[in-house]
Amino acid sequence: MKPDLVAPFLLFFLLVVSLKGSAAIQRTNEIPTVLIAQEQLNEDSPLFYYHNKSIFKNPKIKQDDYDAKGTYWLRIHIPASKDYKKKTYVLSFNNLTYVDLTLIDDRSSVAIDSRKAGLFRPLKEITPGDDRNHFTLEIDVTKTYTCLLKIHHIKGYSPQLDFYIEDQLAYLKRQQKESNIYAFLEGAIIILLLYIALTWIVSRYRPYIWIFTFLMALGLYSFALQKDFIDLFFAENPRLGWTIAPLFYRLGTISFYLLLLDFLNLKELSSKFYKLAILICLLVISFAVFSFIYCYTTSNYFLSNRINFILGAIHIAYLSTLFIYLWKKVDEPQRFLAYGATCFSLGIGLIVILLIKMDEKSLLYIPAAIQLFILSITIIFLIAIRLRIRKQELEYHKSIEIRVEERTAELHLANIVLNEQQVELLEKNKYIETLIDELNHRVKNNLQLLYSLGSLYRKGNKNSLANNPAIQEMQSRIHTMMLVNQLLVYNKGNKLKLDQLVVEIISYLQMLYDPKKKIEIDLYGAPDYWIPTHISTSLGLIITELLTNAYKYAFPDERKVSAKITLGIKLSTDKLMIECRDNGIGSNTLVAGSSLGIALIRDLTRQIKGEVTIDHKNGYHYQFEFKKGLWK
Repeated sequence: MKPDLVAPFLLFFLLVVSLKGSAAIQRTNEIPTVLIAQEQLNEDSPLFYYHNKSIFKNPKIKQDDYDAKGTYWLRIHIPASKDYKKKTYVLSFNNLTYVDLTLIDDRSSVAIDSRKAGLFRPLKEITPGDDRNHFTLEIDVTKTYTCLLKIHHIKGYSPQLDFYIEDQLAYLKRQQKESNIYAFLEGAIIILLLYIALTWIVSRYRPYIWIFTFLMALGLYSFALQKDFIDLFFAENPRLGWTIAPLFYRLGTISFYLLLLDFLNLKELSSKFYKLAILICLLVISFAVFSFIYCYTTSNYFLSNRINFILGAIHIAYLSTLFIYLWKKVDEPQRFLAYGATCFSLGIGLIVILLIKMDEKSLLYIPAAIQLFILSITIIFLIAIRLRIRKQELEYHKSIEIRVEERTAELHLANIVLNEQQVELLEKNKYIETLIDELNHRVKNNLQLLYSLGSLYRKGNKNSLANNPAIQEMQSRIHTMMLVNQLLVYNKGNKLKLDQLVVEIISYLQMLYDPKKKIEIDLYGAPDYWIPTHISTSLGLIITELLTNAYKYAFPDERKVSAKITLGIKLSTDKLMIECRDNGIGSNTLVAGSSLGIALIRDLTRQIKGEVTIDHKNGYHYQFEFKKGLWK
């Protein structure tokens, strides 16, 4: 998009100015000759000026030659007419601070009406139906009247003694036309303000705050130059309202510079221009404070407006130099800000020219001009911000794509490394499995060798078996370890079933010590519970020792009571409990050699972090408790 987008707005501006100009020309059609006289010393009675017509002159002098501090009397003759008996006229004027009207019937030379109006006049002193810039006169058109106007202007400018008498209907049509233009422009400003506010709420992009402040401040400034603002907020103190109005312009200027600093990132682009912008903002604030105090206390707006010319020249010079210097350093969205700044400079220049050429009469055109320019500038700024956000989105998406590609490449390399490591681990696992199989095979062979040696020793020394039962105990323990090793190999070295281990141990010991099955074995509650590898050998040896001790020592041959061994296994949430009980002779006739087995049971229980309780009064009663959480 190019800066000539501003052209439609400038064309619309020319349309508005032409409409307002044509309205001003139309209202000159019914103006009678106005006679002007400067107030005589110590004479302020309207009748004095009515009876002394000779002091009034037909105005031939330039408007600027009127004394800015003087008081003037105007004399307007209203002739009779035969069209209607009564007619309503509107007597209007522009931007005068105090105006007093006296209407005199020429036949009786008597004042029949008196009114007050003016920009600085409190609303309570203005007659209903009138306003600050016009009087409504309902007169008998068959008579002739003289209208005397006392003008006291205190704003520091030469008074604009432009008075217009016109039919009320024509006046209302002209006012309606101007009101429609202002309503359209103010409605556009309000819509833009709502759009900017909602956009900021969604995006939280800070330049929207400065644009919102800029548009709102200058919109309020253009509204404050109209009498409706004074009537709404400062009806009884209009001087304060007129003094506050320029503050909105200062606020809009400062927000414009803040937008420049933020959007251009001026602190990084050029520290000199950044410091100059801050200095200009401080200068604007200082002048705003000075102007407010000076204008409110003296009502002299002429001096403050002349200082505005200097500030306007500073703004134009700074903005022109800034964008000429930074043009090649900024991107396309930031260049749109330059287009907006150009429009801002044009607006300042136009207002300065209007003030120089027309003084206070320029206030007829300045509000509409300001509204048009700020709408144009705001739209350009919004385009710039939208382009900036779009550019940031594209840059963000591009950076995301680059990061995704980099991450994908990293993941691809990681997958390659992971696959290589996985292959290496599989090879190592296979090698370890081979080693474990070899180890298990050797353990099995060694245990089998020990077991076979015991068997050979027992077969070759039949008489020694009864005297030395240690060989038999050693064989049972070796067999238990062989059994555990066999089950682990069968289950591929992970875990083994406790009930399967117990049944195998019982079966072997029963075959070894009680082949005729004289002793009853009661096994209950053996759960389908898998025990970890590292405790399986110890737990198997404990059960082996329990049953071996019972077989060897609990039931002597002379005992007539039927022998019984009870082995119970209970499982709770966090505990494994094993109970072994026999109805043997107990500890009173305990063979001394069994103490080694009990000591071994205690050591093995402690090794796998369990607790054992032994009761030996009516047969041996063992209670084991293992916490499963300690087997990790």
